[in-house]
Amino acid sequence: MDFIFNPWFLAVTTINILALIYLAIKFRYKTKEEPLLFERLRDADVHITIKTPPKSSDLKGGDTKENKD
Repeated sequence: MDFIFNPWFLAVTTINILALIYLAIKFRYKTKEEPLLFERLRDADVHITIKTPPKSSDLKGGDTKENKD
């Protein structure tokens, strides 16, 4: 119990709590103003598509017509 009421512990804990509150407020307003990365890319006419991975049969070295000859 002595550790919790130690003045150094209270000072460090108070500073940490104040710093976390400051950072939460700072980044909350910063992220609300900026558009997301995908929105900025879309505005620049960069369209991202998700490609499906190639099948193992399509890769070189697999059992294909060219390798069977």
